[in-house]
Formats: sequence, structure tokens, C-alpha cells
Amino acid sequence: MIPSKVLYRILGFLYFAIFWLSAHINYGQGLCDKNNWPPNAVDGGFKIDGDISAGCTPMAVRLKDMSGGTDIRYDFYYDGKAANLLDKVGNKDSTNLALFSNPNSIRYYTILQYGKKNGKDMYACKTVSVRPNSKPVFSYTTCNNNFLNLIIPQDPANNFDYYTIDWGDNSAVQTVTSLPFTANKNYSTLSNTRSIRVKGENNIPTGCPPPPFQTISMDSDGNLPKITELEVMPGGKKAKLSFTGGFDMHQIYQRIPSQNYSFPNFKYQATPGSVTIDLIDNQSNCFMIYRNPACVQLSGEVCTIKLDTVVATGPNQNLVTWQNHTINLSSSIIKDSKIKSVEYKIEWKMFDGNSILTQNFIPQTNPTNHNITKCNATYCYQVEAKVTGEWNLFPPIPYSSISKSEIKCIDRKNIKTPALSDANVTVLSDNKVELSFSDNSNWPVNKASYFLFETTLNGSIKKDSISATATKKFNINTDASKSSLCYQLGYTDVCGSSSQLSGEICSIHLLTNDKEELIWTDATPFGTSNIINFELISFDENTGLESVQKTLPTTQLMSKVDLTNNEIEAKYKIRALGNSGLSSLSNIVKIPIDALFFVPDAFSPGNDNINDTFEIKGRFGRVKAYELKIFDRWGGNIIEFKDKNQSWDGNIKLKALNVGMYTYQLKIELNNGQNIYKIGKFEILK
Repeated sequence: MIPSKVLYRILGFLYFAIFWLSAHINYGQGLCDKNNWPPNAVDGGFKIDGDISAGCTPMAVRLKDMSGGTDIRYDFYYDGKAANLLDKVGNKDSTNLALFSNPNSIRYYTILQYGKKNGKDMYACKTVSVRPNSKPVFSYTTCNNNFLNLIIPQDPANNFDYYTIDWGDNSAVQTVTSLPFTANKNYSTLSNTRSIRVKGENNIPTGCPPPPFQTISMDSDGNLPKITELEVMPGGKKAKLSFTGGFDMHQIYQRIPSQNYSFPNFKYQATPGSVTIDLIDNQSNCFMIYRNPACVQLSGEVCTIKLDTVVATGPNQNLVTWQNHTINLSSSIIKDSKIKSVEYKIEWKMFDGNSILTQNFIPQTNPTNHNITKCNATYCYQVEAKVTGEWNLFPPIPYSSISKSEIKCIDRKNIKTPALSDANVTVLSDNKVELSFSDNSNWPVNKASYFLFETTLNGSIKKDSISATATKKFNINTDASKSSLCYQLGYTDVCGSSSQLSGEICSIHLLTNDKEELIWTDATPFGTSNIINFELISFDENTGLESVQKTLPTTQLMSKVDLTNNEIEAKYKIRALGNSGLSSLSNIVKIPIDALFFVPDAFSPGNDNINDTFEIKGRFGRVKAYELKIFDRWGGNIIEFKDKNQSWDGNIKLKALNVGMYTYQLKIELNNGQNIYKIGKFEILK
């Protein structure tokens, strides 16, 4: 059997917890807070006939519009719902509506008016309280079997003309005419329990029944301090601490688990309700509430829950990690409190367009994986801990509180997934670019698309995209002969996440100068994979076949070339070689070969095979048209040649010319339109 003293304590705590929560939960959030109004909304206005704000059950309420708006409706049971969820109930001028109290406590109603005013949304709120009898709002605490602290606060529900207190000791009933009222009653005799009654009175009877006598324990009973909820606010630097207790000032003590409380150095003072508190460092903070009307009163200790991370671990899972609330943690401010157990629950919401799904689950481990159904939706998480402990009185008094972490959300669209790095860019024979790649991101979610970005002086510009099922290759219609072209790769997955961009992947740009030198850029054609060496490749002028002229180290970005075997033009390109067979080609450069011609100044016709003919020698590969004329010493045209490969044996119509000096005129047109003229003399020797 439970001892009577303990039973009274437990009943007292339960009674006050129910009473306080019903009396002080703010149902007027939502549209009763202008911060939650739709854009451009305006104030409405209405009154309650008789200007009543509180009354006995059943309480008749009649509303009268004062706004001047249109399409006006009232919600007598407004619970904070958003504008788009309002039910259209009631009429413009409401008829009498009976509002009822809770069976044994006050019930608060928030009445919302909504409609239109000058074409804009309009809102207004009022709160009324309905009580079951004439019991006012008050708090009490007891100790030592002979002390009672009683407070009647100023409260909208306390709208009586005066109050009476029966102390339960056969003394005269005390009358109270003004609020707030505080009394510390010291009884002359010890008693485990007493029956008291606090009653609200009206000068004109209202028919409200009197409250029954209330039996209380006289040792550590009543509205003792209790932390009902501790919630870390967005950003993790502040917390909202909600507590109950007597209707006067309480001291709030704060520490981190590695420290002790330092009495009497409290951090905050507040009356019961909610307090915003700055947290110490980026870690768990613990709190106790202290009050001493005549005897020490303490709440149990509660610590904040630090939600560390919410990360995606796969297409259908989010991993939630937090710091556990410490159990078996003892704390002391004059008297001791001890946390005995902590039970966790994770509240989560899924936001999918205009749809919101709210659920919770009991985690089995920390960290814990949450299986999700729509990876492209936004998920928000909050870890809730039910903290159970006891005050170290005799016998110990149990307590429980709720500690909530900060809410953290994960939106896959804001996740930057690992970058690609395995790529290869090469220049094709027409100087266009081909970029191939493989997906080495190790990101476990299926890809939706791959993107190609071109790197410019102004940043990266999206240039192309392919589906995840296409061949992993981009064909880029850009002339790579003008400069090195640099690109980056990215992707999106089926959950809407976008990757970080890869490092730059740049083509090798080859050019030549007037010193018969080739110069190429120090590029990154393989992304993060290094170049092992370069190969200098030439093209055969007649067959077009390629051959490697030389292999060069990566530190060498220039090479001289030998043009002696070319007549028209020399063609070259650079090939970079990497690991695992990687290969990247540069653009092709063409070096025009200068047209060189050598005209002899003498020859000796004969059959000794020594300088027998007059022959123009040189590089004729670029020659488009050719004309050679020979004149005698008097300017007479002796012979003409149109074939650049034709030689002359000094005969005209099989007759040898006389020895002596002769004149030639050479005219050559090159394939670029350039004309070369040359006039000179030569001698025919015997």
C-alpha cells in the first residue's frame, strides 16, 4: 500500500500538472500571431456581449462584429491551424453558443474571427476561460507539516469581486479584496494533511457552484517547481525552458555536465511559463529550478539534447545522430536530484509540395537510420527524450520532464554530393572535342542526369547534359585549335541532389612559332589523374600516316622540329599518355613550307654526265603554276618551259647553241596566290 503522505504528493503533482497545462497552454498561436498572417492581411475586430472574458460552465457567448469587413466567420474552437485549413463555421453575428469547462478545471477557448476587409484577409482573436465552479486560479506549496504558501495571481480567469480562504484549521475565513495576493500560513499544530478551500466571490450571485474542499499533504506538496519541457531552438544557441511552480519568482540554475551548480549563483529569474536561455558552448546544458518561500523547493534536473547531424546514407535512408542525455547523473543545489532513466522518441515531418506528413518512431540505436519513402521530399527531425528521476526527499519524489533537440531538416536538393574525377578529354581530327568519363563518385543514389560545364573567366557555364542511361560521353562542337578548352562535370541524382563540380578537365593546345618550334599547354586532360609523358607525332606528307617522332617528359612543353623532308606543309600533334591506357590528343598544327628555288649560273652540255643540263631545283610542293623563259644575248626568246620538272640540254631543234651568256626569266605562282619573279643570267660552257 502507498503511504498516505506519498499518495497525497503524487495526487498533488498530477492535479497541478493537469491544471497548469490546461490553463496555460497557448492555444492562440497560428493566426492569432500577426507573424503568421498571409501577406497584406489586416486587423479585424469583434466584441463579446457583456465584455466577459471568463465565467462558469455553461457560459453563453454572443459575438458582435466591429470590423466592418465582409464574409465574416468565427471559429470558437480555434487551435492554431493555418489560414488554408480554416473551416467556415458560424455566422456573421453569432447566436448564443454555450461553452463548457473541463470536468475539474478551467478550459480556455480561443475565438478567431476571419473574413475580408477591402479585399484583404482579415483576422482577430479573443480568449475566454470557462470554469466548473467558483474556484479561482491559485498555487500552493507545503513543507514540514505546518507551513503553507498560497498565491492568488492576477489572471484573466480571476475576474471575481473578492476571494475567501478557509485554511482548514477552524480559524476565521480570510477575505482577499485585491490581487496578486500571497500568504505564508504557519499552523500552530503539525498535521500530515489539511482540507482547504479558496473560493471566488461575486457581489451579485452568479449561480456558479462553490468548489469543494481540497485535501493537501502538508509536506512537500502542491505546485513545486518542475521543468515540463526543455527545447533547443533553431540554430542550437538558445533553448526554451518551460516550467511550472508557484505564481512567484523562481531561480534558474544552469551548468554543463562536467561542472557543478554554484549556489546561490543562479543564471536567470522568472515566473512559471517559458524562458529563453542562452546555451553554454556547443554542448548539452543542464538546468534546475530553485524556490524557497520558507522551505527549499527544487525541480528535477533536465539537460538539453544536442542533435548533431542528419545525413543521407542512401536513396531511402537518413541517418540521425545525437548526443544522449546522461543517465544516473546526480546534481545538487542544497538538496539532491538524480536522473534515473531516459526514453527517446524521434518526431519527423515530411514536406512534399503542399503535403505534410508527421509521425514518430522509437529509435533502437544512436545513431539511427530512418527509412524514407520519397527521397526528393524534405524531412525534418527532432529527438525527444522523456527524462525520469527523483528528488532526494524522504520518501523520494518522482518527476518526469521532456527534453527536445533542435529541429534539423534535410533537403536532398541542398546536398552537394561527391564530385566525379575520372574523365578524359581529347581533340578529334577535325579539331572538335570529345570528353568521355566514368562515374567514380561512389554516391549510392541512382543518377538522373550528367552535366557538362565550360570554364570561362566568369565562372562555369552549363553547356550540355545527358541522361544517366546514355553513353558517358560529350561531343563538343568547339574549335580546339584556338585555345585550350576547359570543362567540369556534375550530376543530379533521382532525389534531387546536385554534385560538386569536378576539377577542370582541359584539352592540350598546340601551337608553333617562327623558330620552327612547337609549344603546348600544361593541361589536365585526365582530370585528377596525372600525365606520364608526351609523344610528338608527325604526319607523312604523301600518305598521311602518323609516326611518333619523340617521347618527351611532362616537364617539357616545347620541342624543335625538322622540316627538311616536307615540301608543302608539316603537320604535328601532341599525345598525352596517362595511367591505365589513358590517352589525349592535342589539336593538329600545320606549318607551311617555304618555296625555295635554285637556278644554276652555268652548265656544260655534253655526254660526260657532269652538269649536262640546265635545271631549276628546289621545293616545288606548293607550286601551282610555273613558267621559265630563256633569251639570247640580243633578247630573243629561245625556249619556254611550263613543267617545273623539265630540264634543258642546251639544244634548239637538236642543234647545240653557241657557248656564251644567256638570260632567263622565271615566274612561279604558289598555292596561296603568291607570285615569285626572278630574272638572271647563266653561261653555256664548252
